[in-house]
Amino acid sequence: MKTKISYLAIFIFTLLLSCQKDIQIKTLPYSTQLSIECILTPGQKPQCFVSFSEAFFSDNSTPSDLFVHGAVVTINGVTNDALVEDSTYDKFRCRWVPFYRGSVLPVIGETYTLKVEYNGQTYTATTTISQQQVSITNTSYVSVFHDVYGEHEGVVLDFTDIAGSENFYRYQMNRFIDSSVYGASNLGLIHSQCTFGEFFHVKEFGRSVYYDKGIDGQSMQFVVEPAFKHKAGDTAYVMIQSLDAKSAAFFKNIDQQKLSQLNPFVEPVFLQTQIPGCIGVFGSSVVSDSVLFVYPQ
Repeated sequence: MKTKISYLAIFIFTLLLSCQKDIQIKTLPYSTQLSIECILTPGQKPQCFVSFSEAFFSDNSTPSDLFVHGAVVTINGVTNDALVEDSTYDKFRCRWVPFYRGSVLPVIGETYTLKVEYNGQTYTATTTISQQQVSITNTSYVSVFHDVYGEHEGVVLDFTDIAGSENFYRYQMNRFIDSSVYGASNLGLIHSQCTFGEFFHVKEFGRSVYYDKGIDGQSMQFVVEPAFKHKAGDTAYVMIQSLDAKSAAFFKNIDQQKLSQLNPFVEPVFLQTQIPGCIGVFGSSVVSDSVLFVYPQ
């Protein structure tokens, strides 16, 4: 009897594997929108990414494909800043990333207004850099932690929340890698195919935004899965970004949207813009002093 059941199970499994059905997906009309992402960091020249949004199945997918040329981008504060087209080469993905670059360094305590003019339309947003800088008190490493997506390794950062205000935090790590280093987690198992052993600089940002609600002024801790593979003795510098409320809401919304795409049990989320008339955000980030981190394994 057991043998018959086993044969039946094998037959059904083989039948399922042999079945294939091609499904034609009807392409729905899509109206392109402008996408603007501009996060000011004190002491760093502004970078403003202005792109076209595209339908899910569009062939246009690289930053160069989506970049909006010919926009008039200004940031007005104590000194007005007219941004110009510029680009940087992403040596991990081997592609150019264009953006609009400013020349006036933002400072803490000032209010700034972004204005983007394109194709007869004007988009404006304002941010005030009022966040305080936090200090990392300790770093460590955990070889295994679990979440709804399984088992991960993690870099651990400890710090004390700034008391008396609502705060929003995000992780950042800077390090040098070469073409032997593969991406991990959301980057997938890819590596640079254009550097041929050359070391180059990469930045990785935490996907999640951490809030201090209910723990004002208390100790906080991040556990973040690295975005790039590593080996024992590899070095990096870790930081904590203090975000303004609009940036925090935007990045949290993006994270929720990604989770809903990967997990069928998560309710779908619509991306909410922080700039009227387009998709995007204009905000600020105050970065902590960097701390050396050495991977123990």
